[in-house]
Amino acid sequence: MLEEQAILTGDEDIQKPPAWLIDSVAKSEYKRVIKDLKNIKIIGNLDLSNLCGYCNAYSMYRKATKDLSKGDLIVKKISASGSEYDAENPLIMIQKKYAEEMRKFASLCGLTIDSRLKAATIKIDKVENEIEDEFGDI
Repeated sequence: MLEEQAILTGDEDIQKPPAWLIDSVAKSEYKRVIKDLKNIKIIGNLDLSNLCGYCNAYSMYRKATKDLSKGDLIVKKISASGSEYDAENPLIMIQKKYAEEMRKFASLCGLTIDSRLKAATIKIDKVENEIEDEFGDI
């Protein structure tokens, strides 16, 4: 019980999406994930920046994906010598960048299965230790 209290922080700062989230998509994502994260009790005030980082990256990923769906994967470019060549649409790199940011922040916030399993393992170990402390090594 002491270990859990040591890692949990208050949650008053995470009740509402902060005003500094990038747009309504980020705010909607915040509301969607905060509900589940609070239910499994693995998020608190100290996680606010990481959670908002995830939500902002999510919004930008969605925007890049939407913009990319309107265009071609290959675009025409002009070289320094003036000749035309085919190149990957720059939106693909932007999309990849925000997908990677989302993955990093998601892992830090408990949004991935791996991070939730790790948290669950810690809780199970804690319960086993409490049982052993109370009843001995049965």
